[in-house]
Amino acid sequence: MRKIKRFKISSRQKEILRKLLRGGGLLRQAGFTSELEVNQYIVGAFALLDPGVVYEFNQDAHWELDDQSAVYKEMFSACAVTLGSPIEQFMQEAQAVNPSRVIVAGTIVLEFLKNAITFVTDLISQQATKEEFEALEPQFVYLPPFGIAAPPKLLREAVRLDKTLAHKTLPLILDKLNASKIDVSLTPDNCISPQYSAVFLVPWQKLRKKGKK
Repeated sequence: MRKIKRFKISSRQKEILRKLLRGGGLLRQAGFTSELEVNQYIVGAFALLDPGVVYEFNQDAHWELDDQSAVYKEMFSACAVTLGSPIEQFMQEAQAVNPSRVIVAGTIVLEFLKNAITFVTDLISQQATKEEFEALEPQFVYLPPFGIAAPPKLLREAVRLDKTLAHKTLPLILDKLNASKIDVSLTPDNCISPQYSAVFLVPWQKLRKKGKK
């Protein structure tokens, strides 16, 4: 199992600003009067991040669920990633302003979560390549509720496990990954704390040798 605390992700500030500007009058309705003010808001949110990830490669059915499960027969990396708990205060403050501010804040935070997930999947892809495998697209066991925010394409179009299987798999993955090492835990209603966290699987596929179909 690998653990990385406080890993560096890019804020992609300009990219987020462009996305928000496409929202028409959203920023004005949220109380912003200039692009500089929005940029400062993004930077302020970024400073609150306390990211962490744990991930582990799984092979040969040592994470068995039951006879009906398809997951445990696959080769995959299991991952839990979080933005940490301080960012939740950022969202609470937005909720105290107005719904438009919630959309802006939620959009920013979900973009950060996408960047954190991409950081991890890139590491896994590099690991798979060294072993002459290919890392496929992630399959999500858990994503936080999007609410009224505009999620990035990676999260909006994400492949998700069947809901029943996901509920069964989630506590197992968190336990096997020792997710408590990055302060991630399962709540009584089967959600994740801190709120802006994700749990996903990255399947591995053997690379085909050149000349073979």
